[in-house]
Amino acid sequence: MARIRELEEEDLSAVVGLFERVYPEQRWPSRQNCERYFREILFANPWRELALPSWIAEEDGAAIGFAGVLPRPMLFGARTLKVAVGCQFMVHPEWRHSLVALQLLKRVLAGPQDLFITDGANEQVKHLWRAVGGTVPMLHNLDWTRVLRPSRYALALLERPGRRGPLHFAARAACALADGVAARVRPNQFARRDERVSDEPLDAGGILDHLPEVVNGDHPLRSHYDRESLAWVFGQAARKTRHGRLRARAVLDRERLLGWFLYYARPGAINEVLQLVACDGAFDRVLRRLLSDAWQQGATAVRGRLDPHHLQELSDRHCWMRREGAWTLIASRHADLVGAIERGSAGISRLDGEWWLRFLGQ
Repeated sequence: MARIRELEEEDLSAVVGLFERVYPEQRWPSRQNCERYFREILFANPWRELALPSWIAEEDGAAIGFAGVLPRPMLFGARTLKVAVGCQFMVHPEWRHSLVALQLLKRVLAGPQDLFITDGANEQVKHLWRAVGGTVPMLHNLDWTRVLRPSRYALALLERPGRRGPLHFAARAACALADGVAARVRPNQFARRDERVSDEPLDAGGILDHLPEVVNGDHPLRSHYDRESLAWVFGQAARKTRHGRLRARAVLDRERLLGWFLYYARPGAINEVLQLVACDGAFDRVLRRLLSDAWQQGATAVRGRLDPHHLQELSDRHCWMRREGAWTLIASRHADLVGAIERGSAGISRLDGEWWLRFLGQ
């Protein structure tokens, strides 16, 4: 049996070596940069708590497994929760058919947290998760997608990296013309804007100041931030340029706040939404502003995590729902927390989990 123990800062070099074996294609500019990032996330985050450590698995002194844990305070109604967010779970390739992964999972889930959540799990971890009594909440595993440039989106599905010839570039020109026409007819008309609605840059302070306006009884489970922690999250999210350029905008009806959106803007690609929130009755207007903004930024489509309370508005705006990519998994000894999440009553966005935090390059 492997030895499972708490991670210490002195172990980070070994963890980075393990990372390079597990993800050889995800090269950082240097090992020092990678190690610095592990240290920054795991030991210099604003919520660090000794009772919720990360874990390392060893055999004969060598690192063969790792489970990262990032503490995150959350609220359930007026009740403060101790939440552990899993990040970067990995096992050495030569030990994947052993019990190391199971040992790590059991140790992590035996911690004192009220809730454990991860939204970056693969199929193998999902199967193990169920075996140890964890839950797979299907509503929080659905994404919505709205295609903005259908011709360019279809062309991207047919593209092969490294095999772009003259016909490809000719097709792109034709697609741009077709998509320009499509954007001006129903149900698109992305170039049209509601004259009463405007948007302006949003920062962490703006979010914190207006959280009470957008948090309502539909989401009793939600993240709990202060200025330091939200500024840290904002700064870290902005560094993930592999997803695109972080774009954060507050949406206003004249002087009244309607909500906001945060997404990674990347021309010619599917743009991923980190957070989309709105005051009561304003979700559709904020969503429309997001779609219009992403069109202006050159997105082929916009994709975000489903908030079940806004399924109707998303459907009315011709978004489709699908489960794809990484899995969201939860575990808790409190049945009311699990029930709230399974019912779709958790106001937890991608910004609150592991999705954007992945260690796969800068």
